[in-house]
Amino acid sequence: MTPWLSNLVRFCKHNDDAKRQRVTAILDKLITMTINEKQMYPSIQAKIWGSLGQITDLLDVVLDSFIKTSATGGLGSIKAEVMADTAVALASGNVKLVSSKVIGRMCKIIDKTCLSPTPTLEQHLMWDDIAILARYMLMLSFNNSLDVAAHLPYLFHVVTFLVATGPLSLRASTHGLVINIIHSLCTCSQLHFSEETKQVLRLSLTEFSLPKFYLLFGISKVKSAAVIAFRSSYRDRSFSPGSYERETFALTSLETVTEALLEIMEACMRDIPTCKWLDQWTELAQRFAFQYNPSLQPRALVVFGCISKRVSHGQIKQIIRILSKALESCLKGPDTYNSQVLIEATVIALTKLQPLLNKDSPLHKALFWVAVAVLQLDEVNLYSAGTALLEQNLHTLDSLRIFNDKSPEEVFMAIRNPLEWHCKQMDHFVGLNFNSNFNFALVGHLLKGYRHPSPAIVARTVRILHTLLTLVNKHRNCDKFEVNTQSVAYLAALLTVSEEVRSRCSLKHRKSLLLTDISMENVPMDTYPIHHGDPSYRTLKETQPWSSPKGSEGYLAATYPTVGQTSPRARKSMSLDMGQPSQANTKKLLGTRKSFDHLISDTKAPKRQEMESGITTPPKMRRVAETDYEMETQRISSSQQHPHLRKVSVSESNVLLDEEVLTDPKIQALLLTVLATLVKYTTDEFDQRILYEYLAEASVVFPKVFPVVHNLLDSKINTLLSLCQDPNLLNPIHGIVQSVVYHEESPPQYQTSYLQSFGFNGLWRFAGPFSKQTQIPDYAELIVKFLDALIDTYLPGIDEETSEESLLTPTSPYPPALQSQLSITANLNLSNSMTSLATSQHSPGIDKENVELSPTTGHCNSGRTRHGSASQVQKQRSAGSFKRNSIKKIV
Repeated sequence: MTPWLSNLVRFCKHNDDAKRQRVTAILDKLITMTINEKQMYPSIQAKIWGSLGQITDLLDVVLDSFIKTSATGGLGSIKAEVMADTAVALASGNVKLVSSKVIGRMCKIIDKTCLSPTPTLEQHLMWDDIAILARYMLMLSFNNSLDVAAHLPYLFHVVTFLVATGPLSLRASTHGLVINIIHSLCTCSQLHFSEETKQVLRLSLTEFSLPKFYLLFGISKVKSAAVIAFRSSYRDRSFSPGSYERETFALTSLETVTEALLEIMEACMRDIPTCKWLDQWTELAQRFAFQYNPSLQPRALVVFGCISKRVSHGQIKQIIRILSKALESCLKGPDTYNSQVLIEATVIALTKLQPLLNKDSPLHKALFWVAVAVLQLDEVNLYSAGTALLEQNLHTLDSLRIFNDKSPEEVFMAIRNPLEWHCKQMDHFVGLNFNSNFNFALVGHLLKGYRHPSPAIVARTVRILHTLLTLVNKHRNCDKFEVNTQSVAYLAALLTVSEEVRSRCSLKHRKSLLLTDISMENVPMDTYPIHHGDPSYRTLKETQPWSSPKGSEGYLAATYPTVGQTSPRARKSMSLDMGQPSQANTKKLLGTRKSFDHLISDTKAPKRQEMESGITTPPKMRRVAETDYEMETQRISSSQQHPHLRKVSVSESNVLLDEEVLTDPKIQALLLTVLATLVKYTTDEFDQRILYEYLAEASVVFPKVFPVVHNLLDSKINTLLSLCQDPNLLNPIHGIVQSVVYHEESPPQYQTSYLQSFGFNGLWRFAGPFSKQTQIPDYAELIVKFLDALIDTYLPGIDEETSEESLLTPTSPYPPALQSQLSITANLNLSNSMTSLATSQHSPGIDKENVELSPTTGHCNSGRTRHGSASQVQKQRSAGSFKRNSIKKIV
């Protein structure tokens, strides 16, 4: 039969549909024989399909028949799996052409999903064809039958769209495809890499086999992805679309996967001088990023942000427009989830692209207010994206030396002036007034980060507060921890999480419970090695923490009732029924808790070289100080004179609650509200002890303003007085109650409503836990108007559709297929498969442009840092290519 197969092409060279259909019928019979004749399977693969693969002009017709047969059987069926395996035999005769045809069809079908978009890719009519071709690509990925040297950008493009998508076996297949692509890069004879590049590839193989990446690919409950991808029983539950358990896929996971793939590509490109892989991948991502498609547009935006090496104002304008449209769709209601995903994607893209903007761009400062607007949406995932944008914004502006001669308040309020009408409405909605006090308004937004369910976001919030504390004093050339009207907001917010803040900002009228009456066991205080395994314990001496200055001793003795006594003037809201603490409880330990200054993330990412050397953060970062508090820890460690012990420096003159420095009653009220808000929402005993110590001090220093926070403290204090037996917590509470009773004779000048008088009535409320019912529909309209005004003010006359960057396209958005003499025309409908329809109707408009991107920026590494480097972890699984258990490949 083999010698006659080459004659089939003669019947396809004419426009005779009858002859074409006869060829199709013959191919269908050969396919049926391949499926049914199990004993002849190896011979059929080698003799028939191996021979047909060498006939270039017949390949399109053969692939049509293959995909039609697979589609009729369905994903995971015997027909589909045999056809995928047969595609390998087909490629053995012409790897370049077959791989190009398969990858090209996949890209074009994915492109066609934009014509009739659906909420998820699995709901699309073409999903079966996409899943089937994904299985074809996995089969071809063995022994480099995908020709990775020619198709790497398109392969990575497909992977980022399919990661964690579909049934379990398909998710495992996508993971296996990535493993085999990396393995092909290691063994490909067409590419010659340096030993350093090969080492990166080997580390990537190990990294992608770690449980962390199993989670990112949606197969966290799988022991072996290879076993799941090639189960021997066809049509098992792992292939069934309705029976699998869909794992939640976060855009931050896609961010991590994309950056890992980018690192592989950039490492390879360094050894290929004229390589344009990255330009091609960027163009593919950009086309989908700016095209409406709920299932793919958010992914494309994230990928575009991660891999872009340059950005124009036109592209930023497009992304802000997309953000505005997504917020508008939230007002309509039914598709809120997809709208939130799109909002999150645009914010991630802005975070990644901002460092690429021209240093003189006004958008650098304007994006600060975009980040603040996102924080105000009060949604968990969006808050995470908003803090990332805010952190990147501050680091970028700091690297541009913007804060060297101006405070953050001056910088950001100046850029806000043209948008003041809209910003005022947003401030009023949240109840935090930036005009009244910029620093406390910003702290009010960030305190909510302490209530975030993710420890990583809590860590990021602390980093941002430390960064702001540094920036507000930068133009003043003073110590970071100096108490002044601008820094006090951030110092108060950091009290419970930073031991250094507590040590540098002392109490005036009370000795600090945490700094003077503490003895250490096992480890000296303030000495927490970076990777110390044993927890250190801080014990509390049985000394009374109340230590008044000489001038206050008589005043306190004469006016404060003794503990346990009640005053006839006791306020109803402040119960004095305290009870006597038990003798056993007075000997309780303070507890084990490490300061956030020394908290180190569980991730194994290596320290950034820039951080170790003290260099400012580079403009483009893969993660902004990914290890929790690495920046602060490095800063602290650099100032240590002794390698193992850092002395606690307590400046007697630097007092947090100083009536001589904080003379404005507004600042006093805001400071007390921040402390009371932290107390209200914390459940940690250690935090409560710290905060009540400072509140007890505040009740003496600011007695006239203290009534402002009575309502916030009322219920909490009553509960502790009736239930708590810890004397170390009760002592400062007694002091607060005594002070309140003493000053009750004089009518309070400032009530709780005082905060409302200058626009801060929402400070304590917004800083609380995230609302279960999102407020986006109520608030979206205000942000939409604000974004429109921002575009009109800072991006006027820039046409996002025809920006210069968007005109620079690679030679083709699809793989450079080796065209056969027979093209698939509209009147050649050989299959009922959606793939054939998509292919026949496709008109690649961008193919007509033969403009090539300059690869000058395509080879730089842009200072990206490897996240969770495989060099830091043990090899847990084989780094080799996937092995198939059930089907043998015939070449």
